[in-house]
Amino acid sequence: MTLKNLGKFYGITLLIGLVCTVLVSLVFGYDKLTVYLVKGEMGEFLAALVWFMGYGLLIASISQLAFFAYLFIHQMGQGIFKNGWNAIQVVIILFAIIDLVYFRYLRFGKQDGDILKFIWIPLLIVIFGVAVAIYKNKLTGKNVFIPAMFFMVVMTTVELIPFLKVKDMMWLYCTIFSLLLCNAFQLLSLPKYNRLSFEERKARKIARGTWEEPVTETVQITKQSKSTQVVSHKKKKSNRKKR
Repeated sequence: MTLKNLGKFYGITLLIGLVCTVLVSLVFGYDKLTVYLVKGEMGEFLAALVWFMGYGLLIASISQLAFFAYLFIHQMGQGIFKNGWNAIQVVIILFAIIDLVYFRYLRFGKQDGDILKFIWIPLLIVIFGVAVAIYKNKLTGKNVFIPAMFFMVVMTTVELIPFLKVKDMMWLYCTIFSLLLCNAFQLLSLPKYNRLSFEERKARKIARGTWEEPVTETVQITKQSKSTQVVSHKKKKSNRKKR
């Protein structure tokens, strides 16, 4: 990817995190942001707004780092485990879903013993992850459902671990929705920016006169080579009969 497209890719991810965090905070963080707007206290409102904007940029940056880490892990997994990598990813996905419930329950659920109210987090992530993975499959025309689910579930879980210990649900809402949208954008739009980068490099090389079309070698079997193979095969059979 060229630096220009990398900058666009990173910039749009930051914008998604910023906008999503602000919108969620306006809805769920009434006492922390919206109340100042209702009362007309614009100074307090702008100060709180800047705080939430910075938080959104932080979440988007975490998502970006996790995405590049996922690309490295995926390539390494394919290189080490070969065809078994998909099965390993499925096992890790299942562990991540269980841990999403357990970490939150371990922190806050022991008092009342009600574990059902902690299931909505993995349920939301799994449903959203399945939708993104199905769309990614249709978009690429390849069987990438399991790798896409691995990123949307496992990497989102890893990103959420520090925030699962926060008791204020508003911060959890801001984090989850921003991470899911940023992760989905990166997963779905990466091929587009790779293609744009390839076209830009190609255009520059054509302008300099250094572009060479990639050549694919094909092996052609002529009729003559086929006939010689048949004759030699018959000779081998006749020699065996003589013996």
